[in-house]
Order: sequence, then C-alpha cells, then structure tokens
Amino acid sequence: MKKILILLCLFTAVAVFAEEAVPKNIILFIGDGMGFQHITAGKIAKGMLEMERCPVTGFVTTWSANQLVTDSAAGATALATGFKTSNGALAQDPDGKHLKTVLEEAEERGKATGLVATCGLSHATPAGFVAHAPSRSHRAEIVKQMAASDVDVLFGGDLDYFDPPPSTNVPAEKVETPLEVLEQKMTVVFSTEEFRKLGTPEQAAALLYPKHPPYAADREIPLTELTSKAIEILSKDEDGFFLMVEGSQIDWAGHKNNASNIVVETVDFDDAVGAGLDFAEKNGETLVIITADHETGGFAVLGGSIESNTIEKTAFATGGHTASMVPLLAYGPGSEAFNGVQDNTDVGKNLIRLIQSTQK
Repeated sequence: MKKILILLCLFTAVAVFAEEAVPKNIILFIGDGMGFQHITAGKIAKGMLEMERCPVTGFVTTWSANQLVTDSAAGATALATGFKTSNGALAQDPDGKHLKTVLEEAEERGKATGLVATCGLSHATPAGFVAHAPSRSHRAEIVKQMAASDVDVLFGGDLDYFDPPPSTNVPAEKVETPLEVLEQKMTVVFSTEEFRKLGTPEQAAALLYPKHPPYAADREIPLTELTSKAIEILSKDEDGFFLMVEGSQIDWAGHKNNASNIVVETVDFDDAVGAGLDFAEKNGETLVIITADHETGGFAVLGGSIESNTIEKTAFATGGHTASMVPLLAYGPGSEAFNGVQDNTDVGKNLIRLIQSTQK
C-alpha cells in the first residue's frame, strides 16, 4: 500500500510539473540595490505599491562565487545565466568560460529581446545579459558586443561609449563605432523629443544621455515611459519577447546613504512595474518577475508617518552592498517557480528553463 501511495504522489508531482504554464513573454524587473527596507520606504511614501499586485512572493540569497557580498556584475550574471561568478565578471564563469544568458536563449527561440535601464547601458546589470567579459570595467568592449548582438530594444544612457572620439592610431574612415553598427540595423534616437516620436519600429535604441541619466526627479522620461515603449515594440513579435528593466539608481542612492532619493527611485521603479503588470494582466501570456541583484546601504526606516506618507528617520549600516536577502515577486504563467526562499542562480535557472520550454 505504501508503494502505491508513493507512486501516486510521484505521478501527481510529475503531472503538476508537466502542466506548468509556459509564458510567451517574460519581463524581468531588477531594482538594483533594492532590499526589503527600500520597498518599505516606497510603500510608506506611495501607500500602495504596484508590486503588491503579485500573488507569488519570496526571498533571494545573493552571494557571488568568491564573496559573501556580491557586486552588480556577479549578481546580474547569476540572474541572467543561472550560474555564480566572481565579482566583476559578466556572463562568464570564474575560469573565463562564457555562460549563455536568458536573453540569448530567448533570441535562439525567435523571441524579441530588450534592455531598459536608468543608467548607461554598458553598466553591470544590463551588460550582464548580453556581454561576456572578465571585468565590468571593459566598457568599450561591452558596447561593441552589445551593438553586435541581436537585441531589439536598447533604452538608456552611454552615448559617449557608443560613439567614442576617433583613435589617433587608426584612420577614422576605417573604424566603425558601435553607434554606426546600431544605426545600420535599427532606429536610434538621442533626445526626449525624438523618443516620443519613435513609434513602433521593429528595433530601436534610445541613447538619451552621454553617460548616466540624472536621478528620477530630474529625468524627463520616467522609467514607466521607457518600459511601456519597449513593451509596445517587443510585443509585436508573434514569438514573444524577453525584456529586462533595471531601476539602476536605487543602488546609487543607497551608496550615498540618501534616503530621499531611495524613496524617489523606488517609486519610479515601482511605477514601471505597474506598466509591466498592466500589460501582463491584459495579455495573459506574460510572466513578470521583480527582484534585486543585492541590497545596498544596510538601509533601515526608523520613523515616520503612514497617515502623511512621510519618512522622518532612517539609518544606514554601510555605504556599500550587504549580503542581505532581497525580495522576489512574480505574476503570470510560470510564476509558481519563484515562490519561497531561493538563490539568485535558481531565479536564473528557472527563467532559462521557461524560455527553453518554448518551441523553437
């Protein structure tokens, strides 16, 4: 009788796994440096967060292959590939072997892909999904790989890296800049006005800043608008899409121990999450994941008022990253895989598994 019950349980487990819904589209939101207290601060200020609409919640451990406290490059690599690497490395293991990313897996299956960030596009998190390098500091090489890739949407900064001044050692006419490579295959815009006239070309890049955008309070185009436009373009692909959206400067505010900017950046990020969830609710075939690469600042909220949506007292343990677990929230088909406590590599492996479940 025991054997029969065990077999029945195993059969049921296999059947449930086999019936797991496979999303056509995946939107991965990464709040760089966003820990639980950052979200707490955002909720106090905003009242109701968009990410609260997610029915699946969990925790993520973030350490890298060689450090208890990860950096953004190793954190992005884990989320993008399902493997840990040493701090500083991008989409390659500690021995230098290239690791295939979820974005590359999506491209192999005919899906459209995109990267949106409130930082320069060669920065660690967006770079970790499309470039392979031993160091995040190799930004000239990173943008070359990014421009040569098959990514369909690139929204962020770093125009200076995509269009560097000509080298004095090589005749200018013999050098093709990453920007020129992009312009040969997609629409490229450089200003708020051009972006808002963009329409929905099959491929598009918006290089809106020489390096990084300013903080959210001074950005002309909020992350929500960038996200909505990326979804509008990518969703035209009948095979589906993969999109990574980063709220980059939550991390920077944490490094500066600036509680006010943490709140503003977290709210800006959460507004963008709302755009993704709105699309997912209407579409019915889209998985939305919200997480972070690590926590920054050892941030704590110590006083304020729910009634007036104010934060009056905060504290920081560090000006760097911490090893604290970070949030994980999910909505849509396949979201059950992101429930509970898991490692950042588990998130990456599950994303890749869901992409691989899609027919080529």
